[in-house]
Amino acid sequence: MDGAAPDTRLNAQRKAYTAARADARATSELAAKAADDPVERASFDPFFTFFKGGVAAFDGETRVGAVGVSGLPGEVDEDLARRAIRAAGLSD
Repeated sequence: MDGAAPDTRLNAQRKAYTAARADARATSELAAKAADDPVERASFDPFFTFFKGGVAAFDGETRVGAVGVSGLPGEVDEDLARRAIRAAGLSD
């Protein structure tokens, strides 16, 4: 996005990576799961992120990838990721 902070691209990549690799369907779900347990959060892959905006993409029940969006408030990032997944004919 024009005017976005330089780390926005890396944040989006980390969000997609986390959503693709985690057992949760979105980074927001993973964050909620680990929120009260600092040991749990510390044990995750160091490239994982708990910021909203990463959403796993599914073809039926099969996880086929993920979309990560960054640069706007987390709720907006997550909504945009979900819209992109659905526009591609997949589910989130």
